[in-house]
Formats: sequence, structure tokens, C-alpha cells
Amino acid sequence: MLSGILVLDKPAGISSGQHIRKLKNFLTKEKIGHAGTLDPLATGILIACLGQMTRFSDYISVLSKSYQAEILIGKQTTTGDIEGKILKETNFIPSERDIKNVIKSFVGEINQTPPIYSALKHKGKPLYKYARKGINVEIKPRKIFIDQINFLSLENNILKLEITCGKGTYIRVLAEDIANKAGSLGTLANLRRIKSAGYNIGDSLDLDSLDKDNFRDKIIAPGDALNSLDDIQCRSEIIEKITKGQKVEMKLTSEDKFLRLFDKKRNFVGIIENCNGFIKPKRLLTIDSN
Repeated sequence: MLSGILVLDKPAGISSGQHIRKLKNFLTKEKIGHAGTLDPLATGILIACLGQMTRFSDYISVLSKSYQAEILIGKQTTTGDIEGKILKETNFIPSERDIKNVIKSFVGEINQTPPIYSALKHKGKPLYKYARKGINVEIKPRKIFIDQINFLSLENNILKLEITCGKGTYIRVLAEDIANKAGSLGTLANLRRIKSAGYNIGDSLDLDSLDKDNFRDKIIAPGDALNSLDDIQCRSEIIEKITKGQKVEMKLTSEDKFLRLFDKKRNFVGIIENCNGFIKPKRLLTIDSN
């Protein structure tokens, strides 16, 4: 059974789920999922997880991502992007200098309130379902981390930024907040994810270019797909203990909490946890996968 990832370039106008479901044309019984959702408006890197990699998607989605964002200055919409209805407008356009000063305050750990038009759940239902019915829901802010924001340009009321951030960041909200702090309004006009989990947009594939002959060649194997994690190789007796759920005393030079585990033949076994002089299984491939 196939397992691994495909780094896709999602087009605009389709949801992440709809896009990866096209891969079922090449699969038999394999599960399919993705790491890091993109809104229909957004384009760029979407990592599709196949087979057993669906069990490891959390370790990919937590890694930093980079975006190129275009923000329409002077308008605020219901959804935070140009697909929503206009709520407010202003003629005030902040200067390039003001924008550059403002974006500095958004770098680092900040609080962000998720948008009501999102798939986050409240009492078991996605928030967007409450929004569509006009029901007010209290949404608590949460901490996110912005690694870097680079100013690209401000022309014809369109502010272009390059943003590198951690998991859970809503660029729509960031666009609104930056514009508001600069004394204006803003809504997301375009968004393209250019980096994710160590992969660049140049590594991505046009799904429509795939066929049954080249599909398998494009799949990145599970061990390589998680190459953002350090790795260790262990002899067979240690592998056997780990696969039986036991912890093994081992002092590692790596300070990372999670590592990839390989056997001496360089077969990927899974992810182990590095804790207090011991290693223990965290998430493993099934035995028949190698």
C-alpha cells in the first residue's frame, strides 16, 4: 500500500479537501488527507498525505509556512477577504513608512482572534455555520507566532507582504489587524503559500499534470517527508523493543523532542519521543509497511 506525501500547488477557487480528492483517481484503498488547509481563495503549497502518512500529518502541519499576501487597503468585508460583503470603506491609505513601522509590532508571539468564517468548531459545529445564520459566538483569542513579515510594495491601494508564521495563523485576520493598526481598513485580496514544512513552491506539482504512469514517482517516502526532524538509526533489538511499545534508555545528542527512527537498513520505523535519557515510541508505521 502506498504511503508518503505529494507537494501540490493548489489553484484558486477550490477547497483543500476537494483538490486532494482528485488523487483518488490514482489510489486503491489508501487513505488520503492533507497538512495545512488553504482557503478556496488561496493558492500554493498543499501537502497531500497518502496512506499511513495521514497519521503523521500533525508533525507536518505544525511547521512554519511562508505566504505572499496581497491586502486591499481601504475596505473591510464580512469574511476578511474579497469574497465577502463590504462592511466598511475608507479613503485613508497609510504611507509606506507607517506600514513598515506597524508590521514590526506583529512579529513574535501575538494574540489573534480567529475569524467567525472559519472551520474552527464551537460546540461541535464549524464557526462559519453560526456566521451564516447570523448567530453571535464568543471567540477567544489565542497565541500564534509570526517569524517574519517583509514589506514588498504598496501600489494602487494593494499592500504586498511576505509572511512567515507558525501553525494556526489566519492571514485574513493578520491583514485586517495590520491595516487597522495603521489607521485604515484592509481585506485579503490574494494569498499564495510559497513555503511549507521545508518545501518551496518550486518543489510543488500541478495535480492535473499527474497520470497513472508518473504518479508513484512523485511520492515522497514517509521518512523523507518528515526530514525537518532529526533522525537516529538503531539496531534490531532496540527497534523490536520500540515496536512493542517499550521505552529504551538512550542519551541522545539531539535536544529535539521528536525524532525519526530508522533501522540499520535505513527503513523508516516511525517517530520516537526523546525524554529524560530515554526514547519511547510516539507514532509508528505498521509492521507490514516496510
